[in-house]
Amino acid sequence: MAQYKIKYLDGEIETVAANLVESDGRQYVIYRSGKPAGYIPAANVRSVLRQDD
Repeated sequence: MAQYKIKYLDGEIETVAANLVESDGRQYVIYRSGKPAGYIPAANVRSVLRQDD
């Protein structure tokens, strides 16, 4: 499972473990084991970066 660093507009940074993070334009969907595991409103996000080993 990959690590994703999510930077928010308010300056906060969060690291999440996920197989995939994708955007549908309105929100980011965090997938684990092929199933949606979380949602983040796109309006709150500055960037999403995959952290490779």
